[in-house]
Amino acid sequence: MKLSIKKQFLLLFLLVLLVSLTLLSFLLRNTVENCFYDYKWAEQSKIFDLIVSRLETYYAEHKSWKGFNGNELAKLAMKEGCYFTLIDNNGELIWTSEHIIGNSPDTSYRYWRNIYPVNFHNQMQGKVYIGQFTDKIYTPNDMLFKEEVYTYILISLLASLLILLPFIMILSSMLSTPILYLQKSAENMIKGDLHTEIRAPASSLEIIKLSASLDRLRKSLAQQEDLRKQLASNISHELRTPLNVLQNQLEAIIDGIFEPTPERLDGILQEVIRLTSLVAELENISAIESSDFIPIIKDVKLANVVENVCTTFEAAFQRKNIALVVQIKKGIIVKAQEDKLKQLVINIISNALKYTDSGKVTVKTYMHKDDHAVFEVSDTGVGLTDDDKEKIFERFYRVEKSRNRNTGGAGLGLSIVKNIADAHHWKIEVESDGKTGTTFRVHF
Repeated sequence: MKLSIKKQFLLLFLLVLLVSLTLLSFLLRNTVENCFYDYKWAEQSKIFDLIVSRLETYYAEHKSWKGFNGNELAKLAMKEGCYFTLIDNNGELIWTSEHIIGNSPDTSYRYWRNIYPVNFHNQMQGKVYIGQFTDKIYTPNDMLFKEEVYTYILISLLASLLILLPFIMILSSMLSTPILYLQKSAENMIKGDLHTEIRAPASSLEIIKLSASLDRLRKSLAQQEDLRKQLASNISHELRTPLNVLQNQLEAIIDGIFEPTPERLDGILQEVIRLTSLVAELENISAIESSDFIPIIKDVKLANVVENVCTTFEAAFQRKNIALVVQIKKGIIVKAQEDKLKQLVINIISNALKYTDSGKVTVKTYMHKDDHAVFEVSDTGVGLTDDDKEKIFERFYRVEKSRNRNTGGAGLGLSIVKNIADAHHWKIEVESDGKTGTTFRVHF
């Protein structure tokens, strides 16, 4: 069963908390055990010192071990779980209480034994072996005290768990809320809501960046949706006019209203050619925009391509009485797919001719000061506003001042230019004062 991210965060924090509290409990228990053990041995050492001190006092009073009886001292030591054996300097046994150990039921415990010198006037008069069952250093009261300490530790850890649980729930909610918000926003985008700003309520840098990225995606999808609608509308508009003309002409001929004269048939043919050209341009731009399109790059002589295109346009310029000024620098080599470069040049020069009613169009090629090639076309036609310059590369966009003029075309030429340039990683620059004249530059 899949858990929600909020429950996953909650379980993760609980797991981390339980592991941390368990480790803390273990460390505290060991610390208390070790510290208490050290404390008890420190207390026991006082008993050891007392035994040695009593033996030294006895020797100081009697000047020998003769007649020594350690029953009273043994009883005192055994109350603390200690046993001792006294030996003189010759290694002879003076007295021992360790014989009792053999009859003790506690012999299964680990027995600790150490040697202490018995001195008089800084000279050793014997040595005493003091032993202790290490696991029997705790009295019943000591054990009760330890159990109470462990109980308090356990209660403290459980109280900490209960106190921290609400904070864990709040923290898991804080972490999961922005993610759930982004999930909901993504679902709304799928449903078509592309106009509601996405701003996740979060303080973490990663969530803020993710929210910003998702909002940029939303804006991009909204723009693409607007372009799609505009494209559908423009295609419908561009196709409707020639189709209406064809329908009206053919219906009139079929009904006998018009004679199928060569002139009328030629008009019908021109509308068919216009439709064919529009479809070809749409196919062309779709092919260039396809993710599979990768230009076949090779060295191309820029001057040759531009000269050939200008030669084909000479008659068109003469018919409009527009001067075509060509200023080409020889020897410039660019990396390009030649047929696409030629199409780019054709579309830019054709666009300049289309929107120029008088004056001239100047075509140049030269090397920029940054040591790269430039193709430039300047005209004296209708200028471009700042808004026009932002939209001229969109499909079907045409400058307002030319929409009602008989300029022809469907507004796809510059869109094709932009896609060719992007595919080759070229930069297009547009200059215009907004009144008269426009300059296009392609930086290779």
